[in-house]
Amino acid sequence: MPAKFVLSKGRTGKYGFVLEASNGDTLAKSMSYATKAQAMAALRSVQRSGSASEVDDRTAAAKTAKAAPKKAAAKKSAAKKSTTKKTAAKSATAKKAAKKAATKKTAAQKTVAKKAGAKKATAKATAKSVAKKAGAKKAATKKAVAKRTTAAKKAVTKKVAATKAAAKKTTAKKSAAKKSTARASAAKKTAPKKTVAARKTAAKGTVARKPMAKKAVAKKSMAMKSVAKKPLTKKASTKAPARKSAAKRAPATKRTARKTATRRVATKK
Repeated sequence: MPAKFVLSKGRTGKYGFVLEASNGDTLAKSMSYATKAQAMAALRSVQRSGSASEVDDRTAAAKTAKAAPKKAAAKKSAAKKSTTKKTAAKSATAKKAAKKAATKKTAAQKTVAKKAGAKKATAKATAKSVAKKAGAKKAATKKAVAKRTTAAKKAVTKKVAATKAAAKKTTAKKSAAKKSTARASAAKKTAPKKTVAARKTAAKGTVARKPMAKKAVAKKSMAMKSVAKKPLTKKASTKAPARKSAAKRAPATKRTARKTATRRVATKK
């Protein structure tokens, strides 16, 4: 397992990192930084330049001191340049890290704002849809209530019309029954009057016919007497009046039969 860098925060609130070996021993320790971004920038610069960095063996300083002083000056100037370069690189990386963090924050804020706006828009849309649905439900309920009321009114009007028609029919039946009863009562009242009048007229007719019948009987008797008083000279003369009297008697008998029949009928009534 290779070595690793461990980033930590101290008690003073400053940040630093340590290079630990696989067994947990600290191989290297950084200086303390005020911000986490600076510490991360230094750590990344160490990672980049660690593989290509040179080894400064100062144990051989005595030997190198005997060498020419120009080489030492050159090395010192190179070391200074490298240190300045490292510091510049560290500051640049720190600035880049700060910019990246700022851009990330702004992007996160923008995404949060977009999400909030989308949520608000969806909430508004849902509220509108709910309001529309509620309005549609109310309209549907109103229509249903109106239909029910109209149906109930129609039913009531039909019932009223039916009751009126039934009442008219009953009144017509009652009036017809009353008229029929009145007619029957009137007929009953007039019937005995008619019978009495008919009896009176029949009696008058019989009374008027009686003297007529008496007169006819008297005439017949007178004719018979006159026939009996005449002398019988010839056979022809005696036979002829007899035939005439018989001819005369026939209608008289018919009339009397008719009168007696009418009298019997009148008496029966």
